[in-house]
Amino acid sequence: MRKPDVRRFEPDDLLSFKLVSEVVLSPDGRWIVYVLEEVDAEADAYVSNLWLIPAAGGAPRQITFGSDTNESPRFSPDASRIAFLSDRGGGPAQLYVMRIDGGEARRLTDLASGAGLAAWSPDGAALVFSASVASGAPPGAPRVVTRALYKSDGEGFVLDRRTHLFVVPAEGGEARQITRGDANESDPAWSPDGRHIAFSRTRTGPRDAHRSDLWVMTPSGEGLRQVTRGCPLAAMPSWSPDGGALAFYSPREEGGSRQHVWVVDARGEAEPRMVTSEDTEVASFPLGKVMPPAWSADGRELAVVLATESTSEVALVSVEQRTLRKAISDDRQITQISAAPGAGRLAFLWSTMRLCGLLGSARWDGSDARLLVNVNEAWGEGRAWPDVALREFRGASGMENAGLLMLPPDRGGEPAPLLVHVHGGPHAYVEFGFTYRPYWYVLVSRGWAVLSLNPVGSGGYGKEFADRLRGRWGERDLPEHLAAIDALVAEGTVDGDRVAIAGKSYGGFMAAWAIGKTKRFRAAVSSAPVANLESHYGTSDTGYYVDPHDMRGEPFDRRERYRELSPVSWAGEAATPTLILCGEEDHRCPIGQSEELFAALVRSGKAPVELIRFPGGDHHLAERGKPSHRVFYSRRIAEWVERYCAKGRAPDGA
Repeated sequence: MRKPDVRRFEPDDLLSFKLVSEVVLSPDGRWIVYVLEEVDAEADAYVSNLWLIPAAGGAPRQITFGSDTNESPRFSPDASRIAFLSDRGGGPAQLYVMRIDGGEARRLTDLASGAGLAAWSPDGAALVFSASVASGAPPGAPRVVTRALYKSDGEGFVLDRRTHLFVVPAEGGEARQITRGDANESDPAWSPDGRHIAFSRTRTGPRDAHRSDLWVMTPSGEGLRQVTRGCPLAAMPSWSPDGGALAFYSPREEGGSRQHVWVVDARGEAEPRMVTSEDTEVASFPLGKVMPPAWSADGRELAVVLATESTSEVALVSVEQRTLRKAISDDRQITQISAAPGAGRLAFLWSTMRLCGLLGSARWDGSDARLLVNVNEAWGEGRAWPDVALREFRGASGMENAGLLMLPPDRGGEPAPLLVHVHGGPHAYVEFGFTYRPYWYVLVSRGWAVLSLNPVGSGGYGKEFADRLRGRWGERDLPEHLAAIDALVAEGTVDGDRVAIAGKSYGGFMAAWAIGKTKRFRAAVSSAPVANLESHYGTSDTGYYVDPHDMRGEPFDRRERYRELSPVSWAGEAATPTLILCGEEDHRCPIGQSEELFAALVRSGKAPVELIRFPGGDHHLAERGKPSHRVFYSRRIAEWVERYCAKGRAPDGA
């Protein structure tokens, strides 16, 4: 019998891939609304609409239509209405409300800069939301910069506007601004009795405007009081059922990326308590949305998503005992949860080692977990899916490192060429799912192996594991990548003569670092890299506070260390063909970093080098950029590594 044709992956496949980007459970636990994002290839844009599905299972029903962006849905307290944001009609997104049983959506706002995520009052009579308000000089005028945080990736220059809070009646009426001043406010949350609103507010000092605290006020904007002071980045507050406490997220150290769960007295009369240990951290993903901690109905537990080694899980945190019990914990990555504590239910999104954006539901304790929606079921049929597994390797330091290993399906006995992918952060972790890096699947379907390691410094393995890389970028983790390659070569899985390295952000740093330190790689791809730590410190939107944390000091105190760990310092040694990619509007790892690396490699002249600039692209262009840019991005990476790792081709610079 003839075997059915197997479809190989191609870069264009991301144009037909669908993504569930957000999930919200109704307060009564009966309904789930989710955001389905699709690509409009002709318009080179994304379309997102809201869908409704019974939480117990059943057929989903589309409730918004058209070629607009409809997102950020929130159920009213009685679950009869949904508030959401939409850019229908053109212009910035505005706030709308619609009934779940049908009918036209009613527009609530008409603000020049649009509206932000909304929260319902407990009685369902009003909504509070954040919105951008113009301030300072008019467009085109000289820009006076007075604070270190003056630009933001994905937003651009931000000193000409502030984000403040507004309240609008749910039945329509004027949106009333309730906060003012030089700070930015976000993450509003109404108290259970409706008498107060908690929110996150940035500080206003020239060097600490990236820091934020929790504040509380009345819905009219009066009675303003500060609740937290010592936490460097307090955000996403949620009220306890009795209104006496607030749970929120914050790292412990300024510049740290590892978020923890905290609880504080809502009156601000006591210091916040960290209720998770330093070895646990809140999970976050570029394509996921972190939700505030969810209180249990009795106020004793908080449901959160935690990064756990190579995966992530739903954990229930005891507020008083600071202990954890696992609700949903297996070999997948939970990317978002939404809770209905009164109904004892959870809705959640997750990624497998192949796909992302699957939707399910479970009881509060994780039992009765079920898949409700796989929007890519038909898309995935007949594909040449890779054989995927989590593998452990013993690194050069003797520590165990887990890695995601992808191998061609039905492969023969011949060793495969290998792409080593390095994740970002560096205190992040490998994300699961096709849409993050389609070129993995393209290469595997062409006979390649892909290894993406969680080396020392990665998140999800505890504080000591993450801190070991601070001040030692490249020095401690490159040997672990090389040791994993050696192990795969020794067992005959991969061809040690045809190995390439690729990565974005910190992964771009590692690719640029590796080519100056070893001749092991036949090809390299450095996307949005940190190439020069000294200049990154002053040009990145986060460099001035993140780099001192990761380098264990300011550049004026550790100048030589910043230079020693900068890939441009070693570019003269590089003899590996290198592809560099970056968005021209990237403010996290600005394009100047890519330009410095490109110029150094060109002047060195030891191997081919190519720089690709993406107009309008920010730091997340590979995951959320224009669809055509993402297809081009994946295609060029696959072409580059195949070209220079071709069988029988002599290594450049050998």
